[in-house]
Amino acid sequence: MNQQDKNASTAVEDIKTDVKNAAADVADTTKHAAHKAADIAGDAFDSARSSARKVAETVKDAADDVAETVKHSARSARRTASEAIDQSGRHMRSADEEADSLFIDNLANRAQDLAERSIDFWADNTYRARRQFQATADATTRYVSEQPGRSVLIAAATGAALATAFFLGRSRRK
Repeated sequence: MNQQDKNASTAVEDIKTDVKNAAADVADTTKHAAHKAADIAGDAFDSARSSARKVAETVKDAADDVAETVKHSARSARRTASEAIDQSGRHMRSADEEADSLFIDNLANRAQDLAERSIDFWADNTYRARRQFQATADATTRYVSEQPGRSVLIAAATGAALATAFFLGRSRRK
């Protein structure tokens, strides 16, 4: 083998070594990037889960607030109906003594009927509102679990919109 062939063979071996080293570097870099991507995805999933819990808690709190308001309204309606019955009774007693007792009983029954229907109406609406808010909370939690990426984007967009509305509202007051 002549000198030129030896030099060419040595150059080929050097190139092979360089290619192997470069391939190993690329493999290490790819492996590092994959680990980094997995870490980022895990952080995003944890953030989405946390956001979902916060949204579910907020919806539950809102449902509880609405239920409490409906209960308060039902108590108020019950109190108003009771006062109306009492007032109706006072008016009837002060009315003509010769008034037909059947008419008085009928009026009292109608007033009692109205009070009972009002109470039933508010109780039914309280139950319905609580059920709807719970269904919304469940649907929100399920959506966030199934679509964590979209959920993070929606939460970020909602936060940005609320912040913009807040700052615009404050700037108009000044």
